[in-house]
Amino acid sequence: MLKRNKLALSISAAVLTGGLVAPLAVAQTSGEALEEVTVTGIRGSLQDALSIKRNAGGIVDAISAEDVGKFPDKNIAESLSRITGVAVSREFGEGEKVSIRGAGPDYNRTTLNGQSVGTADWFILDNPARSFNFTLLPSTLISSLEVSKSPQASQDEGSLGGTVNVRTHRPLDLDAGQASISAESVYSETSEEFDPSVSGQYSWKNDSETFGILVAATKQDRTVQRSGFEVLSWTDEATPGVMVPGTMGAPTFYQERERETFFVSTQFRATDELLFTLDALDTSVNADNMNGNWLVFAGDNAVDHAANGVMSGSSVVASEITGEGRGVVNWINRVSSSESQSFTLTAEYESDAFSLDVVAGQTSAEGGTYRETSWEYGWTGGDYAFDLRKPSLTTDPAPNDAEAYGAGWIWGGEKPTTDEETYFQIDLELPIDAGAFTAIKTGIKSRSAERTQDRTVYSWHGPETLAGNEDLASDWPVYLQYIFNTCPTLASCDLNSGGTVDIDSPVAGNATNVVKQVRDVMEQIAFGGLNGVPADYARSLELANIWAVEEDIFAVYAQAEFEGERYRGNFGLRYVTTDQASSGYEFSSDSWGFKTIDRDWLNPAYLEWVTEDNDYSEFLPSFNIAYDLNDDMVVRTGVARVMARQNWNQISAFETFGSLNAPDPQGQSGNPFLKPFIADQLDVSYEWYYGDVSAFSATTFVKKNHSYLTKETYTEARYDEQSDSYVDVDFSRDVNGPGGLVAGVELAVLHDFDNGFGLQANYTYTSTGEDTVVGISDTMANLMGYYENDTFGARLMYNYRSEWSKGFHWNGNPLSNDAYGQWDASFSYNVTDNAQLTFEAVNLTDEQIIEYSDYEDRLMSLYENGRRFVIGARYDF
Repeated sequence: MLKRNKLALSISAAVLTGGLVAPLAVAQTSGEALEEVTVTGIRGSLQDALSIKRNAGGIVDAISAEDVGKFPDKNIAESLSRITGVAVSREFGEGEKVSIRGAGPDYNRTTLNGQSVGTADWFILDNPARSFNFTLLPSTLISSLEVSKSPQASQDEGSLGGTVNVRTHRPLDLDAGQASISAESVYSETSEEFDPSVSGQYSWKNDSETFGILVAATKQDRTVQRSGFEVLSWTDEATPGVMVPGTMGAPTFYQERERETFFVSTQFRATDELLFTLDALDTSVNADNMNGNWLVFAGDNAVDHAANGVMSGSSVVASEITGEGRGVVNWINRVSSSESQSFTLTAEYESDAFSLDVVAGQTSAEGGTYRETSWEYGWTGGDYAFDLRKPSLTTDPAPNDAEAYGAGWIWGGEKPTTDEETYFQIDLELPIDAGAFTAIKTGIKSRSAERTQDRTVYSWHGPETLAGNEDLASDWPVYLQYIFNTCPTLASCDLNSGGTVDIDSPVAGNATNVVKQVRDVMEQIAFGGLNGVPADYARSLELANIWAVEEDIFAVYAQAEFEGERYRGNFGLRYVTTDQASSGYEFSSDSWGFKTIDRDWLNPAYLEWVTEDNDYSEFLPSFNIAYDLNDDMVVRTGVARVMARQNWNQISAFETFGSLNAPDPQGQSGNPFLKPFIADQLDVSYEWYYGDVSAFSATTFVKKNHSYLTKETYTEARYDEQSDSYVDVDFSRDVNGPGGLVAGVELAVLHDFDNGFGLQANYTYTSTGEDTVVGISDTMANLMGYYENDTFGARLMYNYRSEWSKGFHWNGNPLSNDAYGQWDASFSYNVTDNAQLTFEAVNLTDEQIIEYSDYEDRLMSLYENGRRFVIGARYDF
């Protein structure tokens, strides 16, 4: 069995790393000399994926490099969406996070060549979680993707649904001097922009094949524009039993996204038995963005809406107000980025007596919003009408009437995060001959991690912000007041110098014809100055949102491999200890939760950095067995206990809340004493390999979750700067609650018609009973049809998932995503054996992302990311 697995792995490596044409050596059953068979294109890559699945120790699904190259995917998450049981979120039109088999994005692990990769989100509304942001990894980086669904003791713990392992190319596996380069142009329908993408890879090794180096680089630009409609809160505080939208608007999000990725792999074979590999990754995303939202405060008129509005169930879905309305434009400018690095050194020693792997490495990430400015100009006493069924929003004054929007408020700040981890691992394998037992594996792994978040707020109304301008200060005591007296409406100070613009948004009414945001003017006034008066603002720490979590993990395992005439498998035990230290500020309320760091203003009488400790240990047994019914059919069974640690932000000492000038403000806070998720799972699969590139599989899985997170609530007052008053906020935080059962079935078929045509389809049904699990859709499905000959290839793909929970909106309302289905297509033409042209189309039917609260008639948001079209060329040499 060991020899057979090694042969299978070597075959897989040959196919994975061979580019468009890969030689496959197949032994003749008669014992004659080996003959060379050539496997090419889509058919070869699918055949390789089946080989990985069939020879795996547990239930595994895979995609090869050739296969990824033929998908219209710009990152790994989008590639993963084609795998059975995997769902992807696409908030900004590009895959970001994945859910697997009854477990949301935060409860699955992603590794690069078996090790962690630090990640830090760029978006200010994202909370630091354990989910990996796949926008950092382009799909051109990988040689294969593997999703392990039934764990083994030798695998890292931390996943409830599955572990994604991203494998990269290695130089000693490739031909010396092998290289490729590709260039693409991406057209985004919403932004109407063409953006370039360039990637290349070069691999070299010496004649003796003892030393090699591989270098890969990718640069991708993308202009993102997302328009839509938002309801920022629902409340029945003013009219018990009748839910009324609190604040609603028509937002447009813009971003110039620039992604750069560099990967270097160096290998040195010191002896026939000893191999050293050093992998280094540096990937970054510059993600500056701005958002414009034309808001109406419908909650001000909640009683009138409840009495006169159009009802759907217990929700007001349409209404109008005359003469008593209030609205604003909220323009937000952000300087954002994210960067990750990892360095891993591996020593592999293999002899007839034993195999020993030693791994040491470090990964780090930093990212977030490093500067944010939010401007509000508004109106009062006007009219508005809304209809959430369409949706539509109409206001009087209109959003293109710059003179009608008067000065309101300016605020801003910073929210940077970091993620660091060092790891050390030893794995030992001892071949044995003891009946059915063929090998014993054992090892240890140590991980030390830290995740941090900082938060600083800017106040243009802070004291002495007109220092050195005594004449001005006598009339306008703070810089904010000077700005608004000098620029009383959007029609002054060149704030409307961009004119008006029709935003391409799925909203009726006049909310789509608006004054265009002029970012340069706003940032000059906020950070540079106005009419020769230097800009100034106070910088204060927002104490409740600054935290750090340290985590030390130690694991030890033992695993036995066994094999008989028609069966094979493994069983083992993994023991894991986790020590956590969650730190944050304790402070008195006399400074409203702030500490000013650049002047004498806000300073709490009591301030101390405190740490709460939490620790736990778990035994994680596992058992996997595969039985060959015949040469073509395999039945597998896997039983295991799995665990997933809670999110960083959930176990941190954080606190956040929504707008304090909205009705019934809501907030959330962390809980450092949360215990991990524990689940017992059973997997049974049937696999029928009825052709070289044809197979059918059916899998059922059951997970008994020992606990879910539930919410506990409490009410505390918080200071509202704009009204200079305290406001009661209803806070909620996670606590460990009762568990529940997750069960499901996966069906997959791959059929090649031997004439260039083929079909691949899969379906997943997951039931969580009466429990709501974040990130999980009841139904997921993928369908792909393909055709390929020597010169032309085409794929048409459909990806679908039913509605799923997203937990809670930042304002406290329950949040769900409506069902989503997307059609994609890709085409390729081989100009020569080495040159290829490609064309790709993404989101062909221009699907919308729709979010709601509790019921579908309580719309929370509707977004359009638009279609994307890609034309490219690739050359291998």
